[in-house]
Amino acid sequence: MSFKPKPKDEVRLSPSEKKDTVSLAQPIHLLEPENSARIRPTPQFVENEKVQVQMDSLNKNPQIERIFQMLWDKDPDTYKHCHRVADMSQAIGMALGMNSIERSEIYLCGLLHDVGKLFTPDSVLKKPGPLTQDEFHVMKLHPVDSGKLVATLKDVGYLAAPIRGHHERIDGKGYPDCLVSQSIPLYSRIVLVADTFDAMTNNRVYRKQLDLARTYEELYRCSGTQFDPEVAKKFVEFHEKFTQHGFDYFKIKKVA
Repeated sequence: MSFKPKPKDEVRLSPSEKKDTVSLAQPIHLLEPENSARIRPTPQFVENEKVQVQMDSLNKNPQIERIFQMLWDKDPDTYKHCHRVADMSQAIGMALGMNSIERSEIYLCGLLHDVGKLFTPDSVLKKPGPLTQDEFHVMKLHPVDSGKLVATLKDVGYLAAPIRGHHERIDGKGYPDCLVSQSIPLYSRIVLVADTFDAMTNNRVYRKQLDLARTYEELYRCSGTQFDPEVAKKFVEFHEKFTQHGFDYFKIKKVA
């Protein structure tokens, strides 16, 4: 599958905007991170030590470590967001009955979904307010850039397509490829729910976080248009029970 952006995705950047991006033309192993101290968010939805060890192992991939050091140096908020989305994505995988291999893959999709923001100008990525139409057009390039970058990585390059598709909508009004319904990779549909949930439940410069009841309501309201109804339903059901029972949820689930 080709990851070359369509003409509509091509946006000219000013010289000042180009200064705060990295280049896809430069191999990832040649890019120099600043190596400032990173703080990886503690996973919430891990039912046992085996799953925790598996997630830790995925994070220790040398190429992924290098990318995430650069992401931390550029924007710690995006770094933390990616880890939270990865954790929630694998939890949705668990709720959907996925096996350990599938959960590892969906974890990686969540972890890497926004690495394309390394190529987003700081003037757009860190703007303290709503984006203009032109700025939003630039922001919408990040799934394409994420897919391109992941496609170059050994062992995980096959996940480039679902990572590229994490902003596609069930009704075909998403981006970058306007895919519809089941033509959207399942992993993309899962990451979209986790990504949106995390965005709604954390403060942004342009709005305050929503409470859980309102967030659940929005996920249900947009099911069938933005979200896969089954994925949204399973996530809300899981999250409500986990919020109520905490780690005892996993014991209850096992008995059930």
